Amino acid sequence: MPRTQPDQPKPLFDKHSALEALRVKEQIKSLPQGRKRELLARRARELEIALHVDKWLSSSGLRPPD
Repeated sequence: MPRTQPDQPKPLFDKHSALEALRVKEQIKSLPQGRKRELLARRARELEIALHVDKWLSSSGLRPPD
């Protein structure tokens, strides 16, 4: 995956994942305690972790090995 420059627009992955995480969190609020709620909470955490990893990988401070 090519790195983006600071002046380039963010890839759709960021926007899509952030919106999906918000959607899942809203869905969790309406569910009673149980298996389905736990699975959705896990999914929201996974999306947030993916966003953090993607941000880290595309940061300007990360350089390829010599």
